[in-house]
Amino acid sequence: MKEIPIKKHIRYLFGIAFMVFILNKFFLRPWILEHDITGIILVFTNSIPNMIEGIIGTLIITGILLQGQLYFKKTLGAIKNMHVYILAIIITSIYVISQELKFHNLGGNNVYDFYDLIASIIGMAMTFALIQRYGFTDRIEEVDRQLKNE
Repeated sequence: MKEIPIKKHIRYLFGIAFMVFILNKFFLRPWILEHDITGIILVFTNSIPNMIEGIIGTLIITGILLQGQLYFKKTLGAIKNMHVYILAIIITSIYVISQELKFHNLGGNNVYDFYDLIASIIGMAMTFALIQRYGFTDRIEEVDRQLKNE
């Protein structure tokens, strides 16, 4: 099965977001809680995981949809990439926002916080803007040609 050629900036964003999540969870957040730091710094460190969830969720869903489009090229090949990006952000938004509003608890022990909801939306919006502006795949013309030829 052919795979979509993901751009370097997308791979870097995924890796950096994952590393920021790990550093925040195991080092920054415990240190801030231990030293009783309050205010915007506490809100920011508590909301980072939600922003990362929005970023990584958008990237994963976009990749899955583009790979599905390549796999089902006869039926889905005519769909423009922009429509795939929009569908990815809609799916991610439904999952992330419904989790924040406690419609489901698929993400684990979740406590509603307005700042977490805002951080999730910011993460998804930033990722969507990045994908829309710079693309998700390398050689998109080559992938489009593959979709049309096969």
